[in-house]
Amino acid sequence: MTVPSARPATLRALARLLAGERVAVTAVPLSQRAAGPDLARGAALAGIALANTVGWMYGGTWTALAKQADAGPLDRTVDVLVSLLADNRGFPMFALLFGYGIGVLHRRGQQRGETAGAFRRRMARRHLVLAGIGLAHGVLLFPGDIILPYAVIGMLAVLFASRSRRIVMLGALIAAPMLALWGWSDGLVGLQTGIASLPAVQAGDYGTSVLIRAQETGWALLTMPATDLGLLTPMLIGLLMARGRVLEDVTRNRETLASLVRWLLPLSLLGAAPLTWVMVRDPWHEAVTSPALLGGLGVLHQLTGLAGAVAYAAGAALLCAGYRRGRARTGRRALVALGRMSLTAYLLQSLLALAVFPAYTFGLGGRLGSAGASAIMLGTWAAGLVLAWILARRGRRGPAEQLLRTLARPVPEVRG
Repeated sequence: MTVPSARPATLRALARLLAGERVAVTAVPLSQRAAGPDLARGAALAGIALANTVGWMYGGTWTALAKQADAGPLDRTVDVLVSLLADNRGFPMFALLFGYGIGVLHRRGQQRGETAGAFRRRMARRHLVLAGIGLAHGVLLFPGDIILPYAVIGMLAVLFASRSRRIVMLGALIAAPMLALWGWSDGLVGLQTGIASLPAVQAGDYGTSVLIRAQETGWALLTMPATDLGLLTPMLIGLLMARGRVLEDVTRNRETLASLVRWLLPLSLLGAAPLTWVMVRDPWHEAVTSPALLGGLGVLHQLTGLAGAVAYAAGAALLCAGYRRGRARTGRRALVALGRMSLTAYLLQSLLALAVFPAYTFGLGGRLGSAGASAIMLGTWAAGLVLAWILARRGRRGPAEQLLRTLARPVPEVRG
């Protein structure tokens, strides 16, 4: 794969700089954005919603992947589907697309003559605002926030944007063991007794839950450089994919995309199967008691989830080939619109879930099984889909995206 040369555009931008003009790096109009990455983001939000379901449920005993040990047939069926298709697949897919977005922003900056230092400063402003939004989300809504770690680890990915392919690949490999550590934890969950959901969900009132989430979010922030470093691996993979416009130039990369789906999707399913089998056949861990075995199966589940993330992103790009030729169905266009306001949709999911799951609201987190809770979480995702469709028809961005653009905008210089 080759990257189209940006030299003519860069030279023109350099000429403008030498003439005393400023080079502005503006946002891509919504109508000109590549549909593939946005459709993938919209689909990834569904996986994240399903994976986050366990963070809203409480009062039970849990098995691997924090699923209910005493689930009935319908709940267990949902658990199996989520384990195979969404757990440890949704968030690395979103991280990959986050890194892909950084790569696109870097490419556009280069085409306009932006220096590496200017790009890093621009990204620092953007990620600082994202971190603030993540902190607010974690304290006020959901302690399982992903915006804050994406902002912090994403800034590390920014530092790799101008590096060689070999350095980027080395960075992804170095961070991979931390990604595997998350999988180890997923495998060992069922060996611990009395596991319940995040304490804030069981609080007696909202004020108490805010205090609990503030403590948990503060601790997460302190430990983040180590505990969340695994996110760097999918982000850097996305960064490399962006250099070849893999998810944008579908015509040129069709064979590559098809191969990624053909080989990596089965690998993802096979890697998720062993831990899923333990969850179904031995939920109380009466037979499988070895921490090494369960942790190893968790690592396998996690790392093959990265393969699934790549396959899902590639599949989304292939689906969008028809969209770009004007033959897409309404559902695909709605998914693309959702991906373009993914920050707003993610916050909306937490807001709606907060209204029904905690003990101090309707308490559904303590009464529903996996099936009912997953249905509600998919409902929050569908609400975002409807909102995205309405805003897209009006040519508007999501409110959170607009807030990010406004706050991350550089302060104009004051000339004396």
